[in-house]
Amino acid sequence: MTTWSWLAQRIWGILNGMAASTDTWKSYGQLLSRLLPNISHSLLASSDGKILWCSEAAESFVAPTLAMLLSTSANSRQCEIDGLAEFHELRGSQFGFRIRGALGELLGFVVIAIPPAPVERRTLGAVHALIKPALDCLQSELAARASIGELRADLAHSSRGVDLFQQLSAAVPSEGLDALGRIPELAIEHLQGVVATLLIPGRNLTVSRSQPGRPHGIDAELLAQMHHHLVTRAQLHGCTLAANKLSLDGSKTALPFKALSTPVRDEARRVIGALVVFRPDSDDDFQLRDAEALEMLACRAGQIVQSSYDRTTGMLTPAAFMAQATAGLAGDDKRAVSHGLLYIDIDQLNVVNENHGMHVGDEVILGVASLLCRRGRQGTLVARMAGDRFIMFLPGCGIEPAARIAEELRAAAVNMSGVRGDKPLLVSLSIGVSRIGEREPRLEHAVAAAEIACRTAKERGRNRVEVFYGGDKGAAGNRGGAGIVAQITAALGTDSFELLAQPLLPLLAVPADPRFEIVVRMRAADGTRLSLDKLVGAAENPEITRKVDRWVIEQTLARLAACRDTLRLHPAKFSLTLAAASLADAEFWRLLEQMVRASNIEPGTLTLELPEEAASAQINRILPCMDRLREAGVRFALYNFGRGLHSLSNLNLLPVSYVKMDGSFSRDLAYNPRSQSMVLAITKLATAFGIETVAANVETDAIRARAAELGVDFGQGFFIGRPLPLDDVIRDLPLYSCFATSTGRFDRAVVKPAVVNG
Repeated sequence: MTTWSWLAQRIWGILNGMAASTDTWKSYGQLLSRLLPNISHSLLASSDGKILWCSEAAESFVAPTLAMLLSTSANSRQCEIDGLAEFHELRGSQFGFRIRGALGELLGFVVIAIPPAPVERRTLGAVHALIKPALDCLQSELAARASIGELRADLAHSSRGVDLFQQLSAAVPSEGLDALGRIPELAIEHLQGVVATLLIPGRNLTVSRSQPGRPHGIDAELLAQMHHHLVTRAQLHGCTLAANKLSLDGSKTALPFKALSTPVRDEARRVIGALVVFRPDSDDDFQLRDAEALEMLACRAGQIVQSSYDRTTGMLTPAAFMAQATAGLAGDDKRAVSHGLLYIDIDQLNVVNENHGMHVGDEVILGVASLLCRRGRQGTLVARMAGDRFIMFLPGCGIEPAARIAEELRAAAVNMSGVRGDKPLLVSLSIGVSRIGEREPRLEHAVAAAEIACRTAKERGRNRVEVFYGGDKGAAGNRGGAGIVAQITAALGTDSFELLAQPLLPLLAVPADPRFEIVVRMRAADGTRLSLDKLVGAAENPEITRKVDRWVIEQTLARLAACRDTLRLHPAKFSLTLAAASLADAEFWRLLEQMVRASNIEPGTLTLELPEEAASAQINRILPCMDRLREAGVRFALYNFGRGLHSLSNLNLLPVSYVKMDGSFSRDLAYNPRSQSMVLAITKLATAFGIETVAANVETDAIRARAAELGVDFGQGFFIGRPLPLDDVIRDLPLYSCFATSTGRFDRAVVKPAVVNG
C-alpha cells in the first residue's frame, strides 16, 4: 500500500466517523420543541429535499409545505426571514424555513406544524424569533456537514488523480503504440466516457478505444468528422475545450454526445494533436476536474510520442522499435513463422554534407525515410537507429523475399540521385539482411547479423545488398573492422590523406586574427574525399586512431613551421582535434610535446581541441601534459561541449581558451527554445570564466543570426565557410588577415611623396 493510499483511508475513516446520525438530527427536533412547546410535528430536510429526521406522522402532514419550499427556493435570501407560513382552520398553522450558508447557498429546510390556536394565530416573524437559536445551531451544523461533503469529494478526486498518475507511470514510453493505447483506455476509465481517441496527425496516428459492453452509437464517418473539427480547434485555440452541447460547424442540430478535448504538445510546446473523450448527452456534463485529468493524460501522451518517435523523420526510436518488435514476436510460433530484418545505411552521407551542406544531407535522410515507410508491407516497423542508419522489421517475410524488398529499396534510392547546383548528388544504400525464426530466435542476434551484413556491403563497394545466412558472426564482424584498418593503414603509407582548413569567423563583427580548424580527409580511388571520423569509428581500433592523430600533428606542424615568417607578418590560429584514444596514451603526449618544441612555431598559433567527455575521464592524467604544452605556446579547447555531465567542473579545472558547443544545439537553434536556452547558459558560463565560445554546424543564416544574438563569439559551418586545402589557406594568409582585422571602414591613408628619379 502506498503512503497516499494509507493516508486517504485514514482521512476517509475520520470523515465517515464525522457523519451525522439520526440521533444528531433528533436532538435538533427536541430543541425546537423546547423553544416552541406547542409544536405538533417537525421535520428537517437537506437542500435537495431529502428528509434527515421527522417526528411521528410528520412526513405526510407537512409534505405540501416542504414541496412548496422546494419549488420556491431562490438562489439567495429574498427577505430577512426566509420562509413561508400556511394557515388552516382545522389543521392549524405550518411554518417552513430555508437555512442558508454565509454566501446564500441553500443548506436545508425546517418545517413545523402548530395546532389551531383558540385565541390568536402566530405570525411567521413571531415563530422565527422563538426558534431562531435552533435555526442558528442547525445552520452551523449543516454548513459543517457541507464542508465535510466537499472535503470527501476532493479526497475522492485526489485519490483518483493519484491512481491515474500511478497508472500513467506504468505506461513505459519506449513501448510506443502499446503505451499510447493505454491513454484512451485511462481516459474512458477515469472520465466515464464511452469513446476516447488520441489523434497525432503528424505521425499518422489515430488510437481509439470504446467502453466494453456499452454501445456508443457513433458511426465511423461521424466520428472522423468530429475528430477533424476537434483537432483543428486544438491547434487553433491551444487549450482544453468542453462541448456539453455538441454540434458541428454549420449545423444547429445538437449531437447526442458531449465531448471534452485537450491539445497534445511536443517538447517545444507546439500542438501536435488532440486527446478527446465522448459521453452520451444523457450523462453528466464535463467539469473542471475532468479537464484536469484529461490534460494529465495528454501530457503523458506527448511524452510518449517524444520518446518513441524520431523528431526529424517521425520513425520509431531504437528503444521503441525493439519493444514493439519484441512484443510482436512474443505471440509467434517461431518454428512456423519467419521474419525478415533489414539494416540500412546511407552511403557517404558525409560527402553529401561536405559538397552540398548539411541541410541537403538532412533532405536525403528524409527522402530515404519516406522511401522506407512507403515500401513496407502490412505490419512493417521502421526505426531510425542513428543519423544515417535505419532498421526495418518485415513480419512473416522469409529471408529471400526480404532480400528482394531490400534490392527494390536500393534501386529506388539510386533514383533519388541528381544534380544540385553544379555538383552531382549521389544517393545509394548499403543494406544487410537477416532473419528471425527457428534458427535465429532472438531479435538482438538478428539485428547484429543484419548490421554485419551491412558492413560487408559497404566494404565490398557500397550500393549493394548482402544477406547473412548464418555462420561465424564474430569472424564476419572482424572482417569488416579489419578491412577498414587495412584501408586506413594503406592510406597512411601511400600519402592518400589530405589536410584541409575550415574557417571560424567572429559572429559579433569584432576584428580578430583569422582562425581555422584543420580537418583530414582520405582520397578514395574515384577522387572523392572521405571523412575519417566515420571510418576510424567503424574500425574501433585505438591504435589506428593514435596513428592518424600522430600523422595529422606531424604534417600540420611541418606546414606551419615552413611558413613561420608568413605567420609572423600575418598571425593566424590553427586548431586540430585529438581523439579520446590519444588522450589516454602517455607516449602520445610525450611525442606531441617533442614535436611542438622542435617546430618552433609562434606561441598561440596551435590549439588542440579535446573531446569534453574524454577529457573529463582523463583529467588527472592530462593536466600536467597540458601545462607543459601551454608553456610551449599551445592553447587548448573543448569540443562537443555541453554533451557531458561535468561541463562546469571542466571549465573550472582545465586550462582552455574556448569551448566549441555540441553541434546538436546549433541545428535547431533558430526555432527550438530549449537549444536557445542551452546556448545562452553556456555563453554566460564561458563569459564568467573569461572563455570564448564557438558554435559548430552553422549551416544557415538564421542559425548564425540567432547564435550572434545569444552572445556566441565564433561560428563554424558550411554557411561560414567550407574546408579548403591547407596549403591554399596558408598561401592566402595575407588576404585572410586583411579582411579578418578590418573594421569595415575606410581609414585615412598616409600619402607618401612621389620619388622622382633623376
